[in-house]
Amino acid sequence: MKKLIIVILGFIVIGFSSCKKVIEQYYTTPNQTIFYNINASNWTSSNANFTYKTTLSFLQSDSYLNTYDGILVYISYDGGTNFIAIPQTYNGLAYSFSVNNNKVVLEVQSSDYNTAIANPGSMFVKVVLIPSVE
Repeated sequence: MKKLIIVILGFIVIGFSSCKKVIEQYYTTPNQTIFYNINASNWTSSNANFTYKTTLSFLQSDSYLNTYDGILVYISYDGGTNFIAIPQTYNGLAYSFSVNNNKVVLEVQSSDYNTAIANPGSMFVKVVLIPSVE
């Protein structure tokens, strides 16, 4: 009788402790990167050359929802080799941006906002759209 109980308990233990392979599936929402070339003529001056602005419009296929998604903006003066994240102060100029669902507005001004600045010139811009799942 003892042997029968031990065998039954053995099967019960093996049945509850059997190996089960757990596969976790992760879904990663891919981001989207958009590149822009800004020429010196694309900048517009305001406030007596204290601030320069330019607008980067999204294409129809560049879906962006300002409420949930994120956005990162980078600039490069060397054609896309070295990027600087915005907002940033670089060479005495303060770079910032604002976003809505249709465009990114880049702004450049003097870091102390007491000096008129020259046109920022040509640069390469990388905009990264990061979708978020609610």
